[in-house]
Order: sequence, then C-alpha cells, then structure tokens
Amino acid sequence: MRLIKNLVEYYDELFPVTEAKKNFFSDFAKGCNTPVHYLSISCGTGLLENFLSRKGHDVTGVENEEELLHAANLRRRSQLMSIRFFKMFIPDMTKFLGKSFYNIIYVLNSRLMFFPDAKEIQNFLKDAKVLLAPEGKIVLEIFNFEKYENSKFITLPTRESVRSKLFTEVITNERGNKSININVENSSEKILPVLGNYPVYAVTPAEIEHFAETAGFASAEFYADFDRNPFTGNEDFYVVVIK
Repeated sequence: MRLIKNLVEYYDELFPVTEAKKNFFSDFAKGCNTPVHYLSISCGTGLLENFLSRKGHDVTGVENEEELLHAANLRRRSQLMSIRFFKMFIPDMTKFLGKSFYNIIYVLNSRLMFFPDAKEIQNFLKDAKVLLAPEGKIVLEIFNFEKYENSKFITLPTRESVRSKLFTEVITNERGNKSININVENSSEKILPVLGNYPVYAVTPAEIEHFAETAGFASAEFYADFDRNPFTGNEDFYVVVIK
C-alpha cells in the first residue's frame, strides 16, 4: 500500500532542514568552486534544495513519487533560481544527467532503505561515481538497522510537529525480509496510512563501506549526526560521507 498523498502536507514539518544540516552542506561549498553542483536523490518536497539554490548553488533534485515531486516544483517559484526537479528512477541517472558534473550527491531521510536490495545500492554508488566531478562526495543519512539486528519488530523514533506525528515500524518476516509501515497522525488525531507492508532493505555500515570501495571510492567516513559527532553504533541514525 502506498498513499504518499497523506504525507505531503506534513512532509516539511516532519523532515525539517535543521541548522546543523544547513551548516553541514554549506561547509562543503567552501572546498569547491562556485557554484557548487548538488544532486539530491529522492529529494522529497525540495526544502533543502531551495535553501542551497538561494545560496547561489546549482541544484538538481530527482524524485519518483509524483506527489512529492509536484510539491517540489510548486516551491520552485523563481525562474532565476538555478534549480530543477525531475521524475527519475535511480537506475536511469547516468542516461539523463551530466557525467563528471556534480560536486555532491546525497540521499537523506533514510530514503536509501527503499532501494530494493544490495545490488541496487551497489549500482547506485557506481553510477554516482560516474556522475561526480573529481574530488566529488556522496552524503547518506541512514537509519541504523544494525542497532536492532536481533529485533523482528522495530519502532523508529516518532517524528513530531505542532500539527502531526509520524509513526514508523519495520517488521522482519520468517524469511528474514523486512517491510515497513508508516502512518501519519494529523491535528485531529486521525491516523492516515502512508505505506503498508512496503519492502525495505536494511543496509549496514559495513555494507556501505564495502560498496563504496568496490565502486572506486577511497573512504567512507561515519558520523552520528550532521554536527559530525563520532558514530558509536548506538545511534538510531548515522551520516556517511563517501569520497
């Protein structure tokens, strides 16, 4: 079941662009010639992308969920901003996007878990290597499944705003396959389904490091958050910089 339309209204407030996240991505700009070329994978409603574009950078966002893509394009009001959003499936990136063009490619809000399997993540990193300019980097924000490796039922931290709450649970079946249930509660305390029994892939830090190496990257640096605190393995989420 997929009812993304139930999430769109609350997406920005449930997945806000924090000051730490703004500073994290702005710091990258200091080491690159301007404008910095950003590529956002699964960009959602384009909130961070608009921030980066207003800072004078060149931003491309790709999204395969129609409702989120529509919201992102509605936000892009000025034709003078160097920003664009496309509906695109990840395996098609190298067919339509510029090779050796992007300084930073990123996947946030644990959207990497919706890649169907390890092979797709490997292929994504290989394709990203083709799209990245020399010295380019990949940034991933990922839920730490390894912290709950012995749990067949995982409840992710609830996301809350003034108007809504987002509830997320991951269930492992007898075959070891994982699926996710996501529901949003609105201000009237009505529960709206977003995803039901939807397959996810629980990528681990070790896999990320291995996939990055096989794709030709030199290193993968792990952090506990966008303030670059050390990753201990006990956090619910982590940030990876691959370069």
